[in-house]
Amino acid sequence: MSVETTQVILIIAMLAIMLGLFLKRFKPTAVFAFVVLALVVLKIIPLPDLLEHMANSSVITIFLLIFITASLKEHFNLIGVLDRIFIGIKRPRVFLASFGTMVSGLSSIVNNTPIVALFIPYIIKWAKRKNVSPSKFLIPLSFAATLGGTITLIGTSTNLVLNGLMTSNGFEAFTFTDFLVPGLLVTFFGLILLVTLGFWLLPEHKDLLEEFEINQRKYIVEMLVSADSPLINKTVESAELRNLEGVYLVEIFRNNKMISPVAPNEILLANDLLYFVGDTNNVAELINNQSYGLVLPKTEKFDLGNELDLVEALIPAMSDLGGKKVNKTNFRERYDAAIVAIQRDGQKLGGKIGDQELQYGDLLLLTAGKKFAKKVRAAKNLYSLSSFEFNNKENQKGKKIFGVILAIIIAAIMFNYLSLLVGLLIIQASLFALKLADFGELKRQFNPDLYIILVSAIAFSTALIKTGTANLLTDKLMIILYGAPSTVIGISLFLITIVLTSFVTNVAAVSIMFPITAAILPQLNLLPTDAFLLIAFGASCSFLTPISYQTNIMVYEPGGYSLKDFLKIGLPLTILYSLICIAYFLMG
Repeated sequence: MSVETTQVILIIAMLAIMLGLFLKRFKPTAVFAFVVLALVVLKIIPLPDLLEHMANSSVITIFLLIFITASLKEHFNLIGVLDRIFIGIKRPRVFLASFGTMVSGLSSIVNNTPIVALFIPYIIKWAKRKNVSPSKFLIPLSFAATLGGTITLIGTSTNLVLNGLMTSNGFEAFTFTDFLVPGLLVTFFGLILLVTLGFWLLPEHKDLLEEFEINQRKYIVEMLVSADSPLINKTVESAELRNLEGVYLVEIFRNNKMISPVAPNEILLANDLLYFVGDTNNVAELINNQSYGLVLPKTEKFDLGNELDLVEALIPAMSDLGGKKVNKTNFRERYDAAIVAIQRDGQKLGGKIGDQELQYGDLLLLTAGKKFAKKVRAAKNLYSLSSFEFNNKENQKGKKIFGVILAIIIAAIMFNYLSLLVGLLIIQASLFALKLADFGELKRQFNPDLYIILVSAIAFSTALIKTGTANLLTDKLMIILYGAPSTVIGISLFLITIVLTSFVTNVAAVSIMFPITAAILPQLNLLPTDAFLLIAFGASCSFLTPISYQTNIMVYEPGGYSLKDFLKIGLPLTILYSLICIAYFLMG
């Protein structure tokens, strides 16, 4: 057996392993890292090639967009802008059309994940104010961001990864406007569908905070430190209230002030009101245990939204909280908040909260301390679903100067005077110079998981081409499609990409389909740019499942959705989207 044949067999085996691990919902970072490291050890991917991919311009572009978007969100009063735009809107469908248009427009030029994170709390607040369920709007929010990402090269990391693969393998790069016409078409008609049929199909669910208001005692129990309690003048830790079975102490109400979160060295005093969360069935044990001296207060002072500052928060994709038990995250100190409840797949998780293993997409109900807003605003690993006050007076001169610079650079990129990468570097340098960004902020926003995924995807896809594996897979596909017109072949590639992106992430879909498309180009009767655009749009067609794209995961729990909800609205949108793409690229 030749070396080339052995390499093809090994890389096909790795491809099968990768797909299997993705379907088993293994962490994408671990899957990509394992596969690429194995191929490096087997000398199928030369180490110099991997090092070259680490400095790929498309990967650098993605992170520059993330850094710039984070600075804009931190230093510019985007919520205030939303208030001015939407304040007069009263009809839900008009609101959906308005924010859908804005979100899709923003997502075409900045990273869409923080855009969705910004809009979720605003939409929830608007919906509650108008007595409409937020679940009528949150799936459209995610889908609008996805649709808008198809309008430009920088609209989504999928486009940029594909662009990196093209340049790494000798193909001409996309131009900034290659996506414009088909992107505008799918976005325009997609939004119309969401506002009409979509609004009718979407469910009306209660959110976690509403459920809490109805069933407060399922979450929190209030207890009084009696005048003769042996816990008086003891710290929380020495009173053994830190490691109770099934419940834990989150807040103390004393002299009309709330102490939150509760530190281990906090001294307990007579008449303190203690708030315990978790498995409240275990509270009877606290009452019956005379060594605690805790009693149920005769007159409960519990008042949601007054004494307890409750907020909802979401664990986004690739957060470092995912896969860790609560008691291993240092959550209270890290965010100045304590977890009251965890919702996953629409269900409140039972048992001891500290022993729960957090997952991406989990919705958390928190009691928040005074520093929570500041800590979570700067975080990338936890998104608050509550709006906070914004200091709009800082560095006004710098913001105005930056606005002028931004407009000039965008125009220069659009007219091909500057390359995208150079333009973004100038924008980032301007943020530093005007003190609207700092290196500490960049460090917080850098996501090593995303970096590993992007570099690994490019390295793996390039290996598929260089080893001849892509040609072999293409030959097998052509046997199935023998004699079929080029249009049928193109439709098949497009539909395979949609299936992959629905279950194994869009970056993985692109990394698998790019080499196959490159090998099949002679049979497609398409320009290389159009063929790769077809794959790019297929990889962005992530409407069928909540796991197909990170913004879908973000709205899944806050909206109280099920897989059925995504299919009800995602299937007609996928059909419409596919018909537009097929007509534009293959029948035009």
